[in-house]
Amino acid sequence: MITAGFHRAGLRAYTGFKTSPYTEGALFYGEKLVDLKAQDAIATQTVLVEELKVVECAPGGA
Repeated sequence: MITAGFHRAGLRAYTGFKTSPYTEGALFYGEKLVDLKAQDAIATQTVLVEELKVVECAPGGA
């Protein structure tokens, strides 16, 4: 994972799922930095969602 550009990479946990007597599923974690050009592209494609409005109902109401 380090050679692929990830940092803070490592094994987090085993899943307990075994595909054979010699293999077991595992969860890995890693962070990869994003360059400024990619950040700009992501920002222009991101649609911000309005904050949800809470509507209170009377008991038994809809």
